[in-house]
Amino acid sequence: MKWMLLVLVFGATPIETGLFFDSLDDCLKVEETMRNEYARVYNTWHAWAEANLKEAGYPKSDKFMRNRDGIETSGTCIPHAPYAASPKDSGAQGK
Repeated sequence: MKWMLLVLVFGATPIETGLFFDSLDDCLKVEETMRNEYARVYNTWHAWAEANLKEAGYPKSDKFMRNRDGIETSGTCIPHAPYAASPKDSGAQGK
């Protein structure tokens, strides 16, 4: 069985990534990497914003940036099995 990474944008809207993995562990590692990258980007901005309050519009801009940088975005891995092609799908014609 294959596993597909499904991203939950803002924690709610599911988006199929089309990324398939041979094991659940591999899929979960990629999801963790994705979350870590989102956190890294946000934390970089956050440090800059705290040092540049007026330019960043901080703290007012914090909620917007949390959403923009994907802090509320998560992922999950769902089982994926290819569907069986019907004769119509495969181009074969029944006689």
